Amino acid sequence: MAAQRLPALWAPGKQMKNMKLLKSININAAKGYTVLELSVAAAIMVSLTAIATPSVLKFMQDGQVDEAKALLNTAIAECLSKKNQGITPGNEYTPESLAIGKPLPGKYTYEGELNANKTPNCAYLKLEDTTDEISRLTTLIASIDKEGVVTKQAVAKHPDSKKNCAQWGGEINCIEGGAVEQLRQKAAADALEQARLAKIEQDYSNWLKAGSTGCTDKGDTRKCAFKGREVADQAAIDALVEAEVGKLAMDNYKAWLGNPPSKTGCYTSDKINRCAYKGTEVADQTAVDTAIYNEELGQFNAKLQEAKTNKTDGKVTLNGHTKWTYNGEQYDTEAAYTAAKPVPVVAPAPAATPTPDAPVCTMRMRMRGQC
Repeated sequence: MAAQRLPALWAPGKQMKNMKLLKSININAAKGYTVLELSVAAAIMVSLTAIATPSVLKFMQDGQVDEAKALLNTAIAECLSKKNQGITPGNEYTPESLAIGKPLPGKYTYEGELNANKTPNCAYLKLEDTTDEISRLTTLIASIDKEGVVTKQAVAKHPDSKKNCAQWGGEINCIEGGAVEQLRQKAAADALEQARLAKIEQDYSNWLKAGSTGCTDKGDTRKCAFKGREVADQAAIDALVEAEVGKLAMDNYKAWLGNPPSKTGCYTSDKINRCAYKGTEVADQTAVDTAIYNEELGQFNAKLQEAKTNKTDGKVTLNGHTKWTYNGEQYDTEAAYTAAKPVPVVAPAPAATPTPDAPVCTMRMRMRGQC
């Protein structure tokens, strides 16, 4: 009888096989999840959360905007009703829907006109999220003039709020602000920067095509070339020049520059055509002339400043430059200098002392020896 009660699992011949199967099941049941499996599951959950969160947040904010629209429409209706009763929007009427203490959707606050008692005024109603310059909560505005004409406007601070903005105020009265304006400004700045970089690249390309030799700062970094072919640095240029014209020619050129270098002008011997200003290489003769001019101008400006500091009166001339100074001020022309000086005051000539008339000499006076 006992044998008849055994389940089929323990039938003769199958006992060993079934015991192995049960052992395998127990081992797997005790084993649980591996660290790798848990890590993969956690990563999937994080990814799903990252994907879903912005959509959920946008859905909630759109709902808050819809609530604000409904609330503002109710306020408009209240204002128009009061106007029909003879109360104009400017008569300190506050719509009950926007009364102080009543909650507003999300982070909205009332930012419109206020009556004398600091309550909302029907003339200009405005709901806005002032906590975030790039808020997705569309700024909603409704103004009611004395004739009862309602004008709706909206401000989209974020690209995602453009739709709600247009739905409230229409395309014409939808104003872009916040992040929308920032993005536009950034795009304009990026375009300017791209144009600047493109011009730098074009200028450098033209400089190379001209077969230039030397180093230039036409880009954001210093670049060097030998006969229109870009090389690493000035040392690479010198190496190529030496290979082309020979070390003797370079020695002659370096001797011309001086030791320490001090030469100013252009060296055109031994197939070398280089220019320098006080031992420093420059592009060409024009660059030499410019450097000389700037130095002479600097010397003149220093002398001119000294004359101004000392309040010297008169002409200042140096290196072909001339200006005039008077009382610490400079003048470009002699006429301006003369006009600036005060007109000298000429003292009047002393009045002539009158000579008394000579007495009349009569015959009697002559006889008496009086004249």
